[in-house]
Amino acid sequence: MGFMFENIRLLGAGFITPWFFAAGAVATAIPIIIHLLNRRRFKVVQWAAMVFLLQAMRKNRRRLKFEQWLLLATRCALVVLLGIALARPLGCENNSLAALAGQRNGLHVFVIDNSYSMAYEADRPGAKTHFDQAKLLAKAMVDRLVRGGESVVILSAARPATAIIAKPTYSLDACRAAIDSIEQSYSGTDLATALGKVTEIARDEVKQPNKFLYVISDGTRSAFEGSQAESIKGAARAVQNVFGDADHIHLFNLGRPDQWNQVVLDLKPVGNLLTTKFSADFSSTVRGYGNGSEARLKWQIDEKDTAGGGSIKAGDSGALMLLVNKPITVGGPHVITANVIGEDPLKIDNSRSRVVNVASEIKLLIVDGERSSQGLSGSGAFLELALAPMKSAAEGTGTKSDSPMSPRVIGDQDLGDKEVLGQYRAVILTNVGHIAENVAGQLQTFVEQGGVLMLFMGPKVDGDDYNRTLLTDKRHLLPGKLVEKISAGNVGKDAFLFDFKPEGDLPPYLNVFKGEANSGLGTARVFQYWRLNVTDPSAERVLNYLPAGQSTASPATNNKPSTDPAITVHTVGKGRVIFFSTTANADWTTFPAKPAYVTLVHELLNGTITPGDAWMNLTVGESLEVPSTLGLSAAPTLSDSSKKEIPVFAVTNPEGQTFYRSKPLVIPGIYHLSTGNAVFPIAVNLTEDEADVRTLPEGAIRKSLGDIAITLHGDQFVQESAAQVNSGRDLGWSVMLAVLLLAAFECFVAMRFGHYAKR
Repeated sequence: MGFMFENIRLLGAGFITPWFFAAGAVATAIPIIIHLLNRRRFKVVQWAAMVFLLQAMRKNRRRLKFEQWLLLATRCALVVLLGIALARPLGCENNSLAALAGQRNGLHVFVIDNSYSMAYEADRPGAKTHFDQAKLLAKAMVDRLVRGGESVVILSAARPATAIIAKPTYSLDACRAAIDSIEQSYSGTDLATALGKVTEIARDEVKQPNKFLYVISDGTRSAFEGSQAESIKGAARAVQNVFGDADHIHLFNLGRPDQWNQVVLDLKPVGNLLTTKFSADFSSTVRGYGNGSEARLKWQIDEKDTAGGGSIKAGDSGALMLLVNKPITVGGPHVITANVIGEDPLKIDNSRSRVVNVASEIKLLIVDGERSSQGLSGSGAFLELALAPMKSAAEGTGTKSDSPMSPRVIGDQDLGDKEVLGQYRAVILTNVGHIAENVAGQLQTFVEQGGVLMLFMGPKVDGDDYNRTLLTDKRHLLPGKLVEKISAGNVGKDAFLFDFKPEGDLPPYLNVFKGEANSGLGTARVFQYWRLNVTDPSAERVLNYLPAGQSTASPATNNKPSTDPAITVHTVGKGRVIFFSTTANADWTTFPAKPAYVTLVHELLNGTITPGDAWMNLTVGESLEVPSTLGLSAAPTLSDSSKKEIPVFAVTNPEGQTFYRSKPLVIPGIYHLSTGNAVFPIAVNLTEDEADVRTLPEGAIRKSLGDIAITLHGDQFVQESAAQVNSGRDLGWSVMLAVLLLAAFECFVAMRFGHYAKR
């Protein structure tokens, strides 16, 4: 049997189901056995009448033997050919019999890269972009397949990789339609996931002995290198285990060696909060990949050109372009856009927009545990003055403040269910002794939805009460447990000092004080504070108290923080909590009298208050989630730049809160969300990981694919390459035809050679 298979293999054939061939070969013995048994069934008895008959038959013995052997051989051949037909033999492309009577057979998997780099304009005949050429190439290969003999699977490789035809189909018309239905995507390449899906599909097709993979991509660094490089290698090696050698794995590289691209990678305001009180600055990072022509950057505010920008040099490694001193006098969301103007062959990433929420005022709520009408005796009054310093009457402007901060001071007894915290950007508790459970719940919701909670200690603070209401398993509104109240006199010290070094490494909130030796941070004295045992891993220490026996003049104090933090910032949900271990006024510290006090309070709030525009800035593929705090007067509607409406659905989260969410937004541009009483712009931008369109050389592509056995092609369909790929021809139907013809011949022979007595 092994010898038989080996001979067939040497002749250029194989079998889709070889066990049927083996069964047919074994079944060949059946007619022979029947023949032998029929010979053994009769006992020879000599009698007189038969002697004359035998003498007559001896004359025709040779003819009868030939007839019997011919009939036996026909029946044996019939069984063998039936087994071969069921085994579906495959002949090689060069086999003349296969060429005359065979049909190609196998599974053909096409992976078509439709990521946004494939929109590169190469202007081939009949194909403007790489993606257009990829579709033409795929359809040309499909057209060469044989109907009914070869099955096809089609996948797209843009993130997320999608199976366009997941179950193998023999309908070539359906394959062409599926290829035409693939749209140019605006997301990055997800080649690793696409190859993973290819492996899963091919492994399930165990009945297909011949499997062929065709990857059609542009060979860019963005596609094959970067964060997914290792994943691609692993997926490619898994593909080789299923598909086999280089004759079965093919990659068509449509990229041009001289490709170049200029892209706006980033756009953001300089500073966290924008207000109508001050002019705004914006920065944009523009980069050129490859050796292209020079271009220029044009800025727009609310789709209107504005002065600024500048020239972009070819191959720039990342120029920072600034738009400075732009006053925005109207509060609310505004769209800032940076556009690259030039001859870039990949134009879809030449523009980036950012929605910024400009505040007319930043409303703050100050809750004073000992509100006083006697000047600045209350800590809330100190904070109000620090946040919104009044202009002097000599300037002729009365007592109005230039600050965008708009604080409101209330007593702790006024904080309850009637106070709507959602209207404020930050809530500041200063010297509040006790916090009711319902108030703690409101504060938790406020912070989790993006608000800022600032806590100042004081004489009235009850540490046990704070630990019970604010430091629970579900709230975490404290970064750790309040342990005890520490007084300088009780530990034999005159006062505590902040661990501040103006020339050292400073957290972002203190960068404004870098190099400022006379800010007061190094000389402020603290006489009393609450000791905090920090346990929250997200807590950032802004300032610590100096270790015992050290002063600000001691070396390396910034690298040796004490166990007691002075100021911390930590994250809860979408918001932040700022903790001050001492008082906001002069009760426990001299810090409020220092020049740095006002600046530090502003920097802490500016650095932690969210501008409220994150939900209006999305990346391609993300869904819009309308904040539940937006105050809808009707069900929201979303439309794209062409005013086509995008479905928005009501969604209920596990906490029972209902909000609205759109389907993934897959096209970049400016969308508009209508809430019934307002319209919000929504900016959807491209990902940054697909901009590098420089192509890799053949060796680098092979290395990126884990050095698997693969055949690399250019950007054109070559008939010879396809002929090498489609090396098998299915001879099953041809053999079945031979079986039917042989069966007819057997019937004819049986009737012709059969001996029947006529009545």
